[in-house]
Amino acid sequence: MVKKFKEFINADVSADGFKLFAKDAYDTATNINLIFMQRTSWFKKPKPIHIDELCELYKDLCPDMEIRFPGVVDKIFHPIIVTKLGYPVDVDGMVHWQ
Repeated sequence: MVKKFKEFINADVSADGFKLFAKDAYDTATNINLIFMQRTSWFKKPKPIHIDELCELYKDLCPDMEIRFPGVVDKIFHPIIVTKLGYPVDVDGMVHWQ
């Protein structure tokens, strides 16, 4: 489930010197949710996805982003940032949908 935009307005979505502003954080969370929804079926909770695989799926979903801003997608998929977007990351690097 994606957080509402207003939840990102005053949120600190950053890690290792990289920060996502509210609109970027909301759009990223929405796109991650879309990736999870594409990989589920009726009446089943989406299965966890490894953070590296999720990053690659995100690059496929938004190819222009990697062209315009090289390396930014890799910075977005830092476990702390992904967790702050609302998708917990466990110690094995698996991202869970809530």
